[in-house]
Amino acid sequence: MCYAFSDFLLRCFMFKRFLLGLLLIFGISAAPAETLRGKCSYVQDGDSLKFVQNGRSEEVRVRLYGVDAPEKNQEFAAQSRKKLEKLVRGKNIRLEVIDKDKYGRYVAKVYVGKVYVNLEMLKAGLAWHYDYYADAAQDASLAKAETEARKARLGLWRDEQAKNPREHRREHGTVYDSPQSEPVDVAAEEAPVFPADAELLHGVCRHVQDGDSLCLVQEGETEDTIIQLHGVDAPERYKPYAEEARACLKQLVEKKKITVVVQTVDRYGRYVGKVYVGAKYVNQELIARGLARCHGKYADQKKDADLWAAQQQAESAKVGQWQ
Repeated sequence: MCYAFSDFLLRCFMFKRFLLGLLLIFGISAAPAETLRGKCSYVQDGDSLKFVQNGRSEEVRVRLYGVDAPEKNQEFAAQSRKKLEKLVRGKNIRLEVIDKDKYGRYVAKVYVGKVYVNLEMLKAGLAWHYDYYADAAQDASLAKAETEARKARLGLWRDEQAKNPREHRREHGTVYDSPQSEPVDVAAEEAPVFPADAELLHGVCRHVQDGDSLCLVQEGETEDTIIQLHGVDAPERYKPYAEEARACLKQLVEKKKITVVVQTVDRYGRYVGKVYVGAKYVNQELIARGLARCHGKYADQKKDADLWAAQQQAESAKVGQWQ
């Protein structure tokens, strides 16, 4: 009896070693997906975001695995983006990395605590299950969430003619809604001459985030570069004059060719710079209109005397937030 049990244990041990040998021979890895922890710094649309890993400063781009949100020029694109922003913006998140796509983005399952963000987007009816790439057998919960949202006519499923983003991209021939096709050229005003050693970025402003930051599409590229206006501190969202500051910046730069004189790169990976549209110095313009203040920590009173003079003038004239 004892001998038979010992023989059974020996056979189990040998079988386990045999399986391990097969794994090594055929290069099969039993390791779990790579897990990254950090914060979401920016939400681009309903299925993509930017992420700063704990202990690092650079931003990386992330695509939600198994989720395909409406493109920017489709119905419900704004609602989808707002939903994802509410779920992750500024929060501690965990990524379970599945892959890296051809654009260099991490394709990942995204979690905030125990909340599976990818699943929440589908439950809300604000995205399609991206079954073209997702494994249906392993991700039955995603497929089920889309089916239930359809039945309940939630979000975009209220529209019986809602078009799958993948089909939309096929029809329009591109993944990105780039403003580079029809930029506004400020030909009447030439940009000033910059120092020979200045680091310059040239391109078109895709859109404005708030009163002191924007998204630039550099010449020859399709991806956004985040620009923070040097020395400018606009009101935070929901604060007085926040919307006025954003609207002003939008009017000054959106869909226009701009030049950025880079001053530094901040801890979030954003380029901090002086922004020009032709000869117009945008940073100074916002402060002069009383819609932003000089950033006391980063605007040097000697090197940025033009910004401080603009603020003094706005205070004296009692314009914008100085009223």
